Amino acid sequence: MPETTDTGLPGAPTPQAVGEFYDANNRAITEIYGGSMHYGYWLGPDDTSDFATAGQRLTDLLIGRLGAGPGDEVLDLGCGTGGPGVRLARATGARVTGVSISAGDVALAGARAEAEGVAGQVRFELADAMELPYQDASFDAVLAFESIVHLPDRGRALREIARVLRPGGRLVLTDLVERGAQEQDEHKRRAVAEMLAIWRAAPMTRAEDYPGFARDAGLVIDEIADITEHTKYTAAHIYTGTRDHLRRHGELPPDLARIHAMGEHVDWAEFTAAEQSDGMIIVVAHRPHTVT
Repeated sequence: MPETTDTGLPGAPTPQAVGEFYDANNRAITEIYGGSMHYGYWLGPDDTSDFATAGQRLTDLLIGRLGAGPGDEVLDLGCGTGGPGVRLARATGARVTGVSISAGDVALAGARAEAEGVAGQVRFELADAMELPYQDASFDAVLAFESIVHLPDRGRALREIARVLRPGGRLVLTDLVERGAQEQDEHKRRAVAEMLAIWRAAPMTRAEDYPGFARDAGLVIDEIADITEHTKYTAAHIYTGTRDHLRRHGELPPDLARIHAMGEHVDWAEFTAAEQSDGMIIVVAHRPHTVT
């Protein structure tokens, strides 16, 4: 678990802790999420899509923004069990290198690529996103699907992404952010911090911090889109997914059991109707051809 800060709340997790979390939970998470390991995108309160459909919808939104094409080299930063990377390769013809800090993720992702017939086009490797084992300007595009939430320093992470991007190369990422006024309710603040700690996620940033992060990394922001009104249904689907997993298998991994227990006390209809104090953004950026 993350060490506590001087506020008494958990801080950023170590790479080892993130890797161990996914090694222990990736199979269950992939099943609960319907094949991927990231948020879903619902069209609105009347959208009855299941988690798998909503997850693929968000994957496709990011693939569309990435703009990769046949022969492009794409880095899938935080590849999970391979769903988005395989879908990206099949949709665009790009060559994909996926990395994860979890050896279990890499093994499952490699098996998926093999099973779906794209092993010659997609490879998955064990690597730390903060210290990528690739030369400068190795990739035409980088996709970072919620992986930045696990990294201790977003600015440093973006500098490393910029290093491996070719001039003109494109970055698309999703991130969890605080929204609106800073949460004053101590109980809610600690509940959010506890949930982030269970997921081995770093403290959240804010959307307005990204232009500065990007500028310091040598990147140019093209778009910051708040998609919270479409992704906010994810939490309820995680709860029902853990409940259904528990019914099918008779148990949950300890971390997911804690998440399930927290969800039992939430009125999900009220939650999704309320203004969200935290949410999800898509960030699109590029590395310019010249430094200004």
